[in-house]
Amino acid sequence: MPRYFIDYDDGSVCLRDDEGTCYENLLAARNAAIAALPDIGREAPPPDGKRNFVAYVRDEQGSRLCTVELNLNAHCFPE
Repeated sequence: MPRYFIDYDDGSVCLRDDEGTCYENLLAARNAAIAALPDIGREAPPPDGKRNFVAYVRDEQGSRLCTVELNLNAHCFPE
């Protein structure tokens, strides 16, 4: 099975996957990245309520094969 690496970035913190995980194919690695982003999005929000979470799926040669994004954009309207 091929090994894929999933890196996460929220604009202030970048987590690089140096170990990788074996997945059946790129679709399975993409789905793992999609599944992880909501958990990362549960962290305390920034004061402006906006954050862009990105996961990059790389192959063993370091080539980016897939980008997954989750955008948080909170708006409050005064009463």
